[in-house]
Amino acid sequence: MATNIAMFLFLGAAVVAVFAFCSIVVWVSVPLRERQARERLALLKALAENPGENAVRVLEFLREEDAHRAANRATQDRKGWIVGGLIMMAVGAGLGGMLLEIGDRGDWAVGLIPFMIGCVLAAVGALIKHPRARQHHTP
Repeated sequence: MATNIAMFLFLGAAVVAVFAFCSIVVWVSVPLRERQARERLALLKALAENPGENAVRVLEFLREEDAHRAANRATQDRKGWIVGGLIMMAVGAGLGGMLLEIGDRGDWAVGLIPFMIGCVLAAVGALIKHPRARQHHTP
């Protein structure tokens, strides 16, 4: 009984710590993004006030930077699907193995549920086209 209470308190404290850390990360990163957006807006305003050949070059650089950022984001999303699927497959295999060891009937089959969800997630990540293959340049 005391072990259950200690485990509950430990897990509760761990959950609170994880969510507190996540909120601090968000709290710290938001001003950085705001500053970057403000600086970008000031740059675009200056370019609009002083058009010329240099303004065209800077705008082209900004477009390339945006395209590169979008490609990186798509690559990270694709990797996220695959990694999430692998983690779910590992959880399913672990759960199935644990239930096979301690269960007395076909309890191990419960582990197939997260394993199959992981297979689907990994397949979706593998089937998402690579961002560089999707890009097509229009003249």
